[in-house]
Amino acid sequence: MTLFLRTNCSLIMMAAFFVALSWGQSAVGRDAATQAEKETTPVKPEQAEENLVKKVAPVYPPLAKDLRLQDKVRVQVVISKTGNVASVKVLSGHPLFVQAAMDAVRQWQYRPFLVDGQPVTASTEFEIPFSLGISDADDQAEEKNSQNFFKREDECRELLKAQKYPEAEAPCTSLVELAEKLPKVRQMERMSANELAGHSLLYQKKFDEALSFFQSEVAIGEASLKPTEAELGYAYHHVGLAHYGTGDLQKAQSYYEKSESTLRAAREHMDGEFFKNQYAKDIQGVLREFIVLRQTGQDDAAAKAQQRADAIASEIHP
Repeated sequence: MTLFLRTNCSLIMMAAFFVALSWGQSAVGRDAATQAEKETTPVKPEQAEENLVKKVAPVYPPLAKDLRLQDKVRVQVVISKTGNVASVKVLSGHPLFVQAAMDAVRQWQYRPFLVDGQPVTASTEFEIPFSLGISDADDQAEEKNSQNFFKREDECRELLKAQKYPEAEAPCTSLVELAEKLPKVRQMERMSANELAGHSLLYQKKFDEALSFFQSEVAIGEASLKPTEAELGYAYHHVGLAHYGTGDLQKAQSYYEKSESTLRAAREHMDGEFFKNQYAKDIQGVLREFIVLRQTGQDDAAAKAQQRADAIASEIHP
């Protein structure tokens, strides 16, 4: 009975996004801005606002919204003689908001700026706010709660890694209460808290107590995740594992089957051979555990599981 080794897809995709975004700004954006800034007339932000005739609001990045991030992106804008935005240069701001701010500002339209009655190329600076309406006080409170949660989570994981399960029980189970202090959208942290609490008990053979936490993990997952998301498949596996520990083999079989089918669906919806390969390994792990049921009279089901395990093994790359 071992924990699955999982790769956090979201963090990897986020890192790739930051790298691509940074490259785009340094290579294309700066060259265009440098060229357009030549022979421009500086304009104060309030004057630029008076000449603005078309303003497109930026789209709030979904990931930033999920993370409850707020910030302001400061930009330098060069406006052509006809009033079109010639270039946008980002001066500061959180990377998650940069592209949304640039995409919006590029669509803005101004009345031509005049000097001695003649249109000129103008430049100005201003900020694009991204706000969810969270006050500074609430934002600080959320940050403090997050820090407390992740500090306790690190403690829990270290103790589990060291196989100090009795010592891990208190910090791991207290994670569930800390997770409830986080914003409602932070459902992944709630799932993680219940999972870790369950494992701290499972490895002490406190199967009924572990089952309660794993069932909460599944309930959160079913309410917040798509049926094709791997995290839900892992949660089903945890419940099956706990039922197996209590001796309820019929329910254990049901949840192992749910875990397998969900992970297969997640694999089908995942792009990239690396993740497909990882999910195939996880499916194989679920099936190998399920085959153990053969020793308790579930020979027919286990034999069929062995056939599926052999089939998925052929799809795994070293």
